[in-house]
Amino acid sequence: MPTRSTAGPLSLVASLLIIAPALHAQSLADRAVEQNHVTIGGYGEIQYANASGPATPGRVDLTRFVIYLANAFTDKLSVRSEVEIEDAKIENGSPAGEVSVEQLFLDYRLSDAFTLRTGLLLAPVGIINETHEPTTFNGVARPDFDHDVIPTTWRELGIGAAGALPGVAGVAYRVYLMNGLRSEGFSADEGIREGRQEGQDASFANPSLTGRLEWARPGLKIGGSFWYGGSADQNPAIGTGTFAAPVTVLAADARYDRGGLSLRGVVANVTVGDASLINGAFGGQVAHRISGGYAEAAYDVLRLVVPASSQRLDAFARYENYDTHAGVPAGVVRSDSLARRITTLGLTYRPVGGVVFKGDYQLRRNRAGIGESNVVRLGVGYQF
Repeated sequence: MPTRSTAGPLSLVASLLIIAPALHAQSLADRAVEQNHVTIGGYGEIQYANASGPATPGRVDLTRFVIYLANAFTDKLSVRSEVEIEDAKIENGSPAGEVSVEQLFLDYRLSDAFTLRTGLLLAPVGIINETHEPTTFNGVARPDFDHDVIPTTWRELGIGAAGALPGVAGVAYRVYLMNGLRSEGFSADEGIREGRQEGQDASFANPSLTGRLEWARPGLKIGGSFWYGGSADQNPAIGTGTFAAPVTVLAADARYDRGGLSLRGVVANVTVGDASLINGAFGGQVAHRISGGYAEAAYDVLRLVVPASSQRLDAFARYENYDTHAGVPAGVVRSDSLARRITTLGLTYRPVGGVVFKGDYQLRRNRAGIGESNVVRLGVGYQF
């Protein structure tokens, strides 16, 4: 009498035992993909500059290479980050080159009106500091004003909130409590720039408050921003109070973009309290007031020839006028060479939204007429 083989059922059971864990693992992976939404992006730029003057060779530099990573853990909780490499590489003994985290923060969105934000945050001061990708501004390099007056990119560790004001159309805010500046890094020519701590073992001896309020309509955005906090870092020669050697930054800006016309402008005033004590402690020539701004106009000339084109060719002009010695304390001689006037004329070509080719010509002047130059610059940038 024939017997029934058990090979078929046993093979089926064995297959299920092998496949089931794999299917379960794949199911977990699928759910992880559904729950986590990873965004990868970045930007970069290469710049060439040739200044007038004897024996002044042109210079070309891979200025920035930045990777952006973000992840939405849920519809309310997300993380965003940027890592930047400057000047192509880091090499022992070379003053050039830097690897840094430009921002890293967690957002917990409770409503349109309130998102809790904490981490390494960009101070919401001016235009360029928060929106500094090469495709977002004219000119091969960022305005000098956004280096010497508003120290872009300015980031510190802190916590705060962001959102849209309820019941007021188009009005948004950001307000953060952050670690303060360190006056040891202040200087006459670059103002408060090197006082930034940038998230590296930052002292919280002088907490600071910063914020921004902006109003937006189609084609128009107007904003105001501030920073206030001490900078003494418990140095007894300057002061040990929470707000010793206070730094106050007040800025206002406007942007208009309609049709082929683009306009933007920024003004800022920086006040450094106890500047004389800072100079006495560190032997500097720091001003107690830094001020200035710039205005820029651009027009897409390509639309005059090909009105339906999605590409842009912006011809622009920008005038910067700022002084990092606008007001000096007793014992400091005001330097007219720090009252700078920079005129930039150029073209910005955008073949697609994420790529830009730039060329400009700068006239760099100052009140003293010292070290003036004309500069030709070329650049290429991308963002994705």
